[in-house]
Amino acid sequence: MIRFAHYQQDDYQRVCDFLIRLYEKSEHHRNWNWARFEWMYGHPLTTVEFLGDMGLWFDGDSIVAAALIDMFLGEAFIGALPEYQTLYPEVLKYAFEHLKDDRGLGVTISDLANEEINAALAQGFFKTDGEEAVYEIELSNAFGIVLPAGFIIETFDAQEHAKEIEWLFWQGFDHGSNYEEFLQNRSETVQKRPHFNKFLCIIARNEKDEIVASASTWYDERTDYAYLEPVCVIPSCRGKGIGKAVVLTALNHARFLGAKKAIVNSDQVFYQRLGFKEKGRYPFYWKKEEKTVNGVIYKLEKLLGKGKGGYSYLAKCDGKEYVLKQIHHEPCEYYQFGNKIEAEKNDYQRLLDAGIRIPKMIDVDTENEIVLKEYIEGDVISDLIDRGESVEAYIPQVREMARLAKEKELNIDYYPTNFVVRDELLYYIDYECNQYMDEWSLDNWGIKHWSPAR
Repeated sequence: MIRFAHYQQDDYQRVCDFLIRLYEKSEHHRNWNWARFEWMYGHPLTTVEFLGDMGLWFDGDSIVAAALIDMFLGEAFIGALPEYQTLYPEVLKYAFEHLKDDRGLGVTISDLANEEINAALAQGFFKTDGEEAVYEIELSNAFGIVLPAGFIIETFDAQEHAKEIEWLFWQGFDHGSNYEEFLQNRSETVQKRPHFNKFLCIIARNEKDEIVASASTWYDERTDYAYLEPVCVIPSCRGKGIGKAVVLTALNHARFLGAKKAIVNSDQVFYQRLGFKEKGRYPFYWKKEEKTVNGVIYKLEKLLGKGKGGYSYLAKCDGKEYVLKQIHHEPCEYYQFGNKIEAEKNDYQRLLDAGIRIPKMIDVDTENEIVLKEYIEGDVISDLIDRGESVEAYIPQVREMARLAKEKELNIDYYPTNFVVRDELLYYIDYECNQYMDEWSLDNWGIKHWSPAR
């Protein structure tokens, strides 16, 4: 007899057990495993109050299907054991009704999972350009470790010394180097991860005894794989081989405990150069939605991306394509906003005045907090970098944008996701700009992101 229940705290181990079984029985869900759930569960940005909205389907005392959030409402993992695959449409329907946010719901589905794809399409989901990738490396032999002079590697108890590792992540994930700002934004409500093993948490220290890099693996003796998450190197130590050293040490430790292989949910060139090989891709499917902008209905075709201030969609109306940006109010731990709609309009005008090439603003719906923009179809710089392609030809254009911005005492956001190439011309597709500060200039912050090196 199948019974449904909402997730409760004492279901934690049952969920991990279910994900272990699902990984063993189905190659369609290799991007979601017990260790990813554990990482999400203990992440400071996870909306803990929504965990109870997750849905579980039981046969006896065992979970056989689940709808789990991925840190926030709006993205979810949907899965059922192969022998209970008939539950999948019900699980998907529940997820959309209970785990969506104001932009709808996104789920990943393997390209090989035809039944799941058909169920999603039947319920109004559409395939997007976004996807997750799983890469794998064999651990048949131990890796040799080469570490630059002046650095040491050691294991680290990230649970007992959470502040130290979070300060590393703050710097390594490009939030800046202001320690006081970090303390002001740091969450004190992080849940501990039940299966954490400090032997699998590797850090590198410099001569000042500062943590400059880390890599962790997660391993359960019932499985043959280790999961790599997260890998972090502070900006000043990238490109020196330190990231490679901590990753290979973490893999060696997992191998010592019995892991036969390791997986990572990333197709970055960094991992491919270490020897990781592609094992599967999992495109995102999103529930179809419509948005009304000042009385005009636009059909959302796909999610283009999520930024600090909003979600951007490719939208259609009367056969024409636009970018529809829906403002969100999710907390951002490293950036403060005022009135976001007014900021969009003001920043758009400032960028126009500076002469920076940007998409036209078509309309603004202040009440519904929506900005409608011209759609610039082309290659996103970050996609080119991720594919290992050179973007050197476009650097003179971004430098010219930086010069124009500085003349108006502005900085733009130089992160590569904000730039699109159309007909060999570079467009800055975000409207964000800020008062010029040398710390956030192209040369001091932005340009390092225009390279695949880590």
